[in-house]
Formats: sequence, structure tokens, C-alpha cells
Amino acid sequence: MIPAPFVLLRMAIVLALLLLATACGSSSQGSTPPPHIWTLRQLREASLFAGTIAGVPATEWITPRGQPIPQWSPPFSPTPLLQVEEQDGLNVLPAFSQGRPAAFAVAEVWERVPEVWVQPWYVLVTAYEPSNPGQYRLKDSLPVVDIEEESLFYSPFWEIIYAVVPEDTPPDRYTSATALLSAGLPMHRGGGLLAPLTPSDVMPAIAEGHTGPVRPYTGEAVGSARQGETWLHGRRVPYLSFGSSNFTWSTAPSRAGIIDEAALYVFARAGSEGRPTPLGLPAVIGTGPRGAGQVARVSAAGVPLFGALSRPHLALLPVSAGPFVPSTMEPLKDMLRGEGGVSVVDVHPDIQARADAQDYVLRVALNPDCFQDPARFPTACRWLDSQAAVETNLAPSSLLPQDVLFTSPVLFYDGKKVGR
Repeated sequence: MIPAPFVLLRMAIVLALLLLATACGSSSQGSTPPPHIWTLRQLREASLFAGTIAGVPATEWITPRGQPIPQWSPPFSPTPLLQVEEQDGLNVLPAFSQGRPAAFAVAEVWERVPEVWVQPWYVLVTAYEPSNPGQYRLKDSLPVVDIEEESLFYSPFWEIIYAVVPEDTPPDRYTSATALLSAGLPMHRGGGLLAPLTPSDVMPAIAEGHTGPVRPYTGEAVGSARQGETWLHGRRVPYLSFGSSNFTWSTAPSRAGIIDEAALYVFARAGSEGRPTPLGLPAVIGTGPRGAGQVARVSAAGVPLFGALSRPHLALLPVSAGPFVPSTMEPLKDMLRGEGGVSVVDVHPDIQARADAQDYVLRVALNPDCFQDPARFPTACRWLDSQAAVETNLAPSSLLPQDVLFTSPVLFYDGKKVGR
């Protein structure tokens, strides 16, 4: 269980936020909405009814079954591809990270929530073996959690706690954290698990005719997720696991249990009324908070330990910058030229014919004229494809942090799918 000081500290923060929102609401200067967690269940509901969350259409993140997947539909492709009929789809969002193609999904949105905390995920075992903690898992047992989706204490970022039970324990003996803790069982801390509580019929998006989720524009297979059930206050509830060893949290006394976030740079232009407008281009997944200069940390299996909790920043592009748009995306070129306010340069045919050309699709360069020079491509291009490149080449005033956080599991990184 998370030590009591962690819970009390988080409770104090949440209560302070609620009191602040209430106080602002009672003043003559207008109101500040309280913090809100948009769970995957709520994202799906919003997508079904064409709702928006934090000013973004929910269909950017979830595609209802049988509907066109935005990233596989005009203007990005000539004809739309539909989400399979069996389930609603968590959209696979193309991105770049550390100078390589990447992909992620947005599973939850934390609006006006300043930080996210790890919560306990209890696993029943009949013996504890540190080298292989799950080896002696109690047969047919389910994990046990204590925080439901509707709570402001909810988190999809779990710390696995192995609870040692006798071998003859019935698999449904412990169906709540209260019962488990009251038994005074030996417990051992494990690693992290990213697993939103969710409807049982939402999975990473799969287009009709495909056998699994793929990265838009390039078609590489990306990671998916695993469905399961857990006990919550005596009820079986579904969850969606994106795997372990894909995030970290602070152990510093003043921030113990707080999930480490990363910057997520979303390219935008300054609109005619001064309001930034996202361009729909692949985002850049950072390796840590803005300005941290953090090196990319990966697990022994090559899974990134960053990006699963991200804070989006709108990155305003100078008018001279532009994305690599191949001739197969003429409608997108027309849209960006007409509305985007960014430079769109026709790519030289010899560059389009390169074997690795797909790795550059919609990657942004500060000097897109390099797309017309086969002899110097890609080394002559000043790419904005990593956190360091974005923060070095764009003015701080052009990087606008948003008052939201994303639960954003990384599904593809460094040429490999991440997850199941």
C-alpha cells in the first residue's frame, strides 16, 4: 500500500485545487472549473457524440467502430479506412522521438490536474521469488485495486505489490484492498504497470483489412494492449494493460509517488485572431519535462521509460518551417498551403524514391528547401524531431504549455513496436 503520507499529501493537494476553484467561482471575476479526469470510458462516450475535451474533438483520440480513422482518411490518404466493427479504436498517433519515427495513443486526459500519482496494484502469489515475482501467482486469481475511475485519486499508473497468501487460498478470497490489508499478509514491492480501467470493448485502433494496429503513413506494426479484469471493492472491472517498465515515478521525499512526465510538442501556427491552431502533424515525444535536458532512458528490452504521461505544448512554427509531404499527399499539401501558414516544398523525386523515405513523412524541418537537394538530404535538413531540437531551435515564447496531461502509452519507438 502507498504509505499514509503519500495519500495525505495528495488529498491536501486535491482539496486545495477544489477550494481554489470554488473560491474563484464565487468571486465577481468569473469561475475556474475544478480539476477533472477524462477517463477512457468518458473519452469513448465523447467520441460517440462528437464531443470535445480540452478544446479537442474526442474523435482525434478514439474512433467509434465502423467510422473513418482520422489518421487514415483525407487529407492524409486518398480514401478513408474504417475502424473494425468489433470494437472502438484508440487512435494510433504518429510521432517522432529522438530523431526516429514513433507512435503513441491518448487514453486519458487530466484537465487542470497538476500531477499524477502511482497507486497500488495487488497481485496474489503463494511464494515470493524476487528474480521472477509472478512465478508463483495464485492460480485463477485476479489483481486487486482500491481506486475507481470516478475518484480524483484514480490513476492508471500502478505499483505492483505482491501479497503472499497460503497455497490453498481460494482465488476469490480477497476481492477488495480492505480485506487484503486487514489480513496482514507479507507484501513485496514490484515494478510499475500502465493499465487504465476501461470498457472491455476499446483497444488500439485497427483498420478494416488489417490484423493489428499500425503506425499511420508508414504502416509499421505497433504495440497493442492486453485486456483483463481486476477486483475493485468486490466487483470485477475491466482494464487495458499497456505493459510494465514504461514509466517512472519520483522517490524524493517531497514528491514521492508522483509520476514523471515528459513534454509532448504539438506543432501549431498562430491563427488569424492570435489563437494557436494545431496543424495535425506528428507530435514530438520528449524524454522528460520541458527544459530538463534528460537523456532517453529505456528498459533492458528497449522500452522507453518516458512518454506514458505527457504534458502537451503547442509549438508555434515559423512560416519558413515545413513538413516533408510526399506527392502521394497532394490534398494535405493543398490544405497546409491554404490554411496552415507554413512552408510546403515539393519533394524531389529522387528523395521520394529512397528506401527510407517513409521515415521522413510529415517530419518538420526548419529549412524545407533541403527536400529538393538529393545530394545533401537528409543531413542538410534542420529537423524538429526531438525534444532537444525543438527546445533549441524554437523560441521559448513559441512553446505554449497546456493545462492538461495525457495518459499517452508509447506504442512504437526506435524502429520497434512497444507493448503486446
